[in-house]
Amino acid sequence: MSIRKFIFCDICNPQALRSIEFRRAPRTSERNGRRLSDGRAWFEGELGVAIKAGWICTSDGQHVCPVCQDTAKSID
Repeated sequence: MSIRKFIFCDICNPQALRSIEFRRAPRTSERNGRRLSDGRAWFEGELGVAIKAGWICTSDGQHVCPVCQDTAKSID
């Protein structure tokens, strides 16, 4: 069994819902479909990795995705 960690954006996803990924139809040269995710609302991984990917953690502990960072700056 593995432990998976998720970080949710407290601005665009305050209810911490993880949308289900879906598979896109494979191209002729690909064997399997590709999983799609918009990279917003939630991040799978450690906080340090999320920060390297552009997420921020505000002074009050909120996690904010790269898209919502302008909104977060007005909150701080």
